[in-house]
Amino acid sequence: MAPSKNTISYAYPLCFIFILSTTTLSVAISTSYSSRCSSPSPASDYHTDYVDTLALLRSFQISIGYFSSGGNSLFSADDDYVNPRSFSFVPHGVFRTKDPTIIHLTATLVLSGPRSSTYIGHRHHRYSITQTISFILDGYYSFTSNDLCMVGFGTNYAADGSIKLHEDSVLRLRVPRPSKLTNPLVTGHLEGTNFETISLVAYDESDNYVYSENALCPPFMLENSMLEQAQAVKENFNCDQLKTHLRRLYKLEYMVDDPLAPRGYNMWSHATRMYINHVHCTANGAVRAYVEFYNDTKMLPYKGRFMVVEEALVADGYWDPTTGQLCFNACPIVRSVSGLSHTDFVVQDCKIKMSFRFVDVWTIRDRSVIAGMLWNSSQGIVNNSRAIPGIISVSGIQEHWENISHVKYTYTVVDEAKKHYISSGLSNKKKKIKGSFPGNGTYSYHDLEFRFIANHVGSGDAYPMTIGSMMVYEDRLAANDSLSDPMVVGMKHELLNVSYDIRYYAPLENWIRPKNGSYSISLHERRISAEGIYDRKRGTLCMIGCREINSSTDCLVLITVQFSSLDAKTQGHGVGAISSLREKNDRLFFEKIDITLYGMYTEQLFEAISRMDMESIMLVLSTTLSCVFTILQILHTKKNPEVPPATSITMLITLALGYLTPLVLNFEALFLSRRKQYVPFFRNNRVELNEVMLRVPTLIAFVLHLRLLQLVWYGRKPDHQSKAETFSIAKRKALQICLSLYFLGGILAGIIHIINVHTRRESPVVVRISQEPATIWEDLVSYAGLILDGFLLPQIILNRLSGSRVQAISPWFYIGVTLIRAMPHVYDLFRAQNYIPSLRSSYIYANSHDDLFSAAWDIIIPLGAALLAMVLFLQQRLGGASLISLQGSRLGSYEMVSTI
Repeated sequence: MAPSKNTISYAYPLCFIFILSTTTLSVAISTSYSSRCSSPSPASDYHTDYVDTLALLRSFQISIGYFSSGGNSLFSADDDYVNPRSFSFVPHGVFRTKDPTIIHLTATLVLSGPRSSTYIGHRHHRYSITQTISFILDGYYSFTSNDLCMVGFGTNYAADGSIKLHEDSVLRLRVPRPSKLTNPLVTGHLEGTNFETISLVAYDESDNYVYSENALCPPFMLENSMLEQAQAVKENFNCDQLKTHLRRLYKLEYMVDDPLAPRGYNMWSHATRMYINHVHCTANGAVRAYVEFYNDTKMLPYKGRFMVVEEALVADGYWDPTTGQLCFNACPIVRSVSGLSHTDFVVQDCKIKMSFRFVDVWTIRDRSVIAGMLWNSSQGIVNNSRAIPGIISVSGIQEHWENISHVKYTYTVVDEAKKHYISSGLSNKKKKIKGSFPGNGTYSYHDLEFRFIANHVGSGDAYPMTIGSMMVYEDRLAANDSLSDPMVVGMKHELLNVSYDIRYYAPLENWIRPKNGSYSISLHERRISAEGIYDRKRGTLCMIGCREINSSTDCLVLITVQFSSLDAKTQGHGVGAISSLREKNDRLFFEKIDITLYGMYTEQLFEAISRMDMESIMLVLSTTLSCVFTILQILHTKKNPEVPPATSITMLITLALGYLTPLVLNFEALFLSRRKQYVPFFRNNRVELNEVMLRVPTLIAFVLHLRLLQLVWYGRKPDHQSKAETFSIAKRKALQICLSLYFLGGILAGIIHIINVHTRRESPVVVRISQEPATIWEDLVSYAGLILDGFLLPQIILNRLSGSRVQAISPWFYIGVTLIRAMPHVYDLFRAQNYIPSLRSSYIYANSHDDLFSAAWDIIIPLGAALLAMVLFLQQRLGGASLISLQGSRLGSYEMVSTI
């Protein structure tokens, strides 16, 4: 589409203003450059061709760096995990000058970091937001001194929303050209008149890098088995694939007591994690990277960020196609105390060697797609031996989303697990077995997954990695859900080899539960890799596990699990224990951890999904019938003029609120999938009724009740004035009685809730494997459901007080709505006998949050609702006070009193 004339007419002035402002800015910056930058000296621009310009622009670009020191007036003093400090440098103009050693640059520097803000509401609350400052800069770079100096100004939004200007800003960077292993960092600082000096550092990203000499890996690093594994990958070098595998978090394991450098070289003495960041490589197999070290297993690195940590390395090396290894030379980086100059970061002696290999075979001790070692080359190398001082084993921590289809698993401690299984008596064949367990024929490997509660405090998950000879790691590799292949399952044997990945959160091992029952604890992640046997006939799992602790691996851990049978109608999934096989005086010994499993088997899970579909249909059907009965009552009201005055407005308001409440409370879940919340790995393609479809009939029923309420409110008055006064007085009295009863019931519900909460606090050892305890608001909502069950009570009280014999309520309405309110309780009795409750609330129809449901309430409420319907039937046939002998107590007797 061609631009309109108006657009063209506005475009010319805007372009002219932009060119004029840019020219003025360039002149202003050029004028201030000489006064702020002593070197490099400015020079006249020279013609630069297109290809040269692109190459220069790429060579000076910095996508991610880190700034520190100063800047506290612009950013928070402390770094923030959510909003870390970072900067980017994007050149958008470059020109050769008449001096071949100097180039002219224009660029944008963007600083991004945390800034504290205060939310003013009922109370002051401080939180962190991202502050961004952009600097427009102009200056010169010298290839001789590697110095870049630029001047300009910056802008950002102040706290009040106004634009803040930072004039006379000066950027000084040292950009090595070419960069190399001993000089790979871009360092410098930014100065301004209204903020403190800010230090900058980044890992050089340009292709203008000179790699060091080839780092040859020693022969002992590859055994024969490793050489066989390397055959599949040694010929094909793919830079992108290498970046994907290499750039990750690693765990470190020290092979000797004196880590890495017994001769005064004490780096990484406390580091337990390593993160390889900013990987760059070339087509010929040259690779370089920035490596960070952490001493906190809970600390997660800033993925995609450049971080200045206490311990770091820069490394470069080459891919060895003959052995399928990646070998590095590495240099430690140490922060100096020389102030704000470019000497803030010093690269020390490059005596560290690193070697990495791709792993094709997993065991209980090594389950990473890439592994390697670090060592100090100054301490010498002993061929054909692993007894090297200071050697560190490196294993990449597995990422859940990776493709590991090329990996095979080798069992190494299965025989030991069998011995413990037999010696423990778990395999006692004389013990009677009730029910069937996963593995007796066709079954889903999801049945062997389980979630558990550890020692009534922590919680965790366990996923099978292999079942028999099949790799099924968290649904990544299994061809289908069913494991019925005899070659895989091993139908001739009761015991099936399995391996697991177990992760759970628990307190520190020396933590003791307070006796007063009130405590707050910090949970720490634990990981166990395990393998062993699974008895398919008894549903028993017995495994030997390895856990990481204090930078070492403890492989004397016993895990036992007893699954519940497939046909068990219980809520729990089974029980188990994690215990240590060491002596009590061993420093790695830990007390036994009892675990309680929860969850559902696959067959039970699909039954639950089918039940949810059926309950969705039942909910829509019941609400639709409610709409039909309401329409019949509207027609009955319009047809009979005496009905509106005799109808209880309190009853209609109660019913209307009953339909309005779920619409308001569930509004945020209207567009969420119940199935995905209930079970994330559900993959059935059947049509699902979401919350919108379920709530549309409810909305219609609410509108119809408003219409019915309108008809009753503005309905015709009785023919006699005395009758009008009688109904008016009776309605007010009925409202007072109902509100009093509802208020007293609400107080009673609150007292019961407090008693239940107190009981739970007094018994902290009770394990809850159902949904979380109800809040006071949820209990009151359930009590409101009880009020709806007795929706006829206000009408019965009105009839009793007025003595009316008018058939105000149609039989279709009060009988139909009574059945609608009673059916969920009848269904709940059936559901309790045929379905297994789950950890998460999956009830759509007869939801415990909407009413009171239990074995007692499911009998009391339908009987009570039927009784109220029977009383209303008799009142409308025999009179409002016909069931009570005290006729004079009704308000209708006031008609007999003379007003003279």
